[in-house]
Amino acid sequence: MRDYQEYYKILELWERGYPKQRIEFILDIPRGTIRDCIKKYGTLKNLEANKAEASKSTPAPILERILNPEHTLIQEAYAYVLGIYLGDGYIVKNAQIYYLRITLDTHYPNIIETCKTATQSLLPDNRVNVLYSKRGNWCKVVSTYKFWSEIFLQHGSGYKHHRSIELTDWQRHIVNRYPVAFFKGLYHSDGSRFSNIINGKAYPRYQFTQISTDIRQLFCQTCDLLGLHWTEKSRTKDGVRKTTDIFISKRKDVERLDKIVGAKN
Repeated sequence: MRDYQEYYKILELWERGYPKQRIEFILDIPRGTIRDCIKKYGTLKNLEANKAEASKSTPAPILERILNPEHTLIQEAYAYVLGIYLGDGYIVKNAQIYYLRITLDTHYPNIIETCKTATQSLLPDNRVNVLYSKRGNWCKVVSTYKFWSEIFLQHGSGYKHHRSIELTDWQRHIVNRYPVAFFKGLYHSDGSRFSNIINGKAYPRYQFTQISTDIRQLFCQTCDLLGLHWTEKSRTKDGVRKTTDIFISKRKDVERLDKIVGAKN
């Protein structure tokens, strides 16, 4: 969502004779936004006459797009990003802008691209960047938006496993409609596929590991939606439970997940 000051800069350069491509380069604002601004306001005089409207900045437009049942691809993308955000994402504020950051392993380039594409589809006019670490095998998918905290309402201070994580009614409606996408997002963040060796024979299984009880519960509920049988096993150290793993081991369920999700890559 753009504001009055950005519209003013666009129209100022436009009235000075700068082409849209040059304005995009100077201001680092997507050309679609520049085109829409010029089409809507045209001149600085008209912008000033509609200053109240231009200064009005709310999350309403993106929420309308996400909540619109006809926008199936956007809702599916949101379900995926919500899942991967709950595992590896966080939101920070700098001045008046919120940064959505999702930390990913560079060993899985397809996951990085999937996450970037899904995030971009939520805000097509906002640039999504991938920032690679120089000191490790990780990167961050980063997107800026004034209202990320109102789109991903699980944002809050402190670690997720130290606070309650619950979906709102509209989030749960989207997850129920696109459980595969939500499952995939959770799995891409905290899941794995491996083979359990028993008597020399390999038995493939899927595993989900998450310290947050609430997020584990969301994963299990999604498995139930998909009709997947799951089991759990707690890991302890010195008699104290450290975390709980969720396993999907039945052959028919593993074969199904291989088709709709697949190994991480």
